[in-house]
Amino acid sequence: MSASLDQLLNHYEHGHISRRELVGALSAILAALPHSGDAQAPVGAVKQLNHASIFVPNVQKSVEFYQGLFNMPVLTRQDPGVNLSAGAGFLGIYPTPGGATAGSINHVCFGLENFDAGAVLKTLTDRGVKARIRLRGDTEELYLTDPDGISVQLQDVKYKGGVGPLGDRDPQ
Repeated sequence: MSASLDQLLNHYEHGHISRRELVGALSAILAALPHSGDAQAPVGAVKQLNHASIFVPNVQKSVEFYQGLFNMPVLTRQDPGVNLSAGAGFLGIYPTPGGATAGSINHVCFGLENFDAGAVLKTLTDRGVKARIRLRGDTEELYLTDPDGISVQLQDVKYKGGVGPLGDRDPQ
């Protein structure tokens, strides 16, 4: 599986597939992973791809692109970025910070039911996985890095990218 992910990312990085195709392929891979209704994952069962955040040179231009093609309304604003509603999840669009590659995926976020950042952090730490919690307002955001260096966020399935406990700030 690692080889197929490497190939997929390589195709994206070399411009052979679009961001939309990459996100679609990642979603398909996630959906195809074996799962058992009775077995519980060590950290918690992922219920959804909550969101992906991308870095772009011009936030407004990208927002207009996604809204114009896919009718994605603004879910929340996190200045200087914008989160667009994408069905059960959302797409975060943020300006490219210094040192980052424009048009890159910053991170993916998986939604867990009844998410408890402290408990998950302890489980990860016990398993030798380095992770951290950062606060955005009252919201605890848990981040780790996968073996290939991809940033992964874990969050409650209700998280909407705002500043309240579950990101429930009203969109502006």
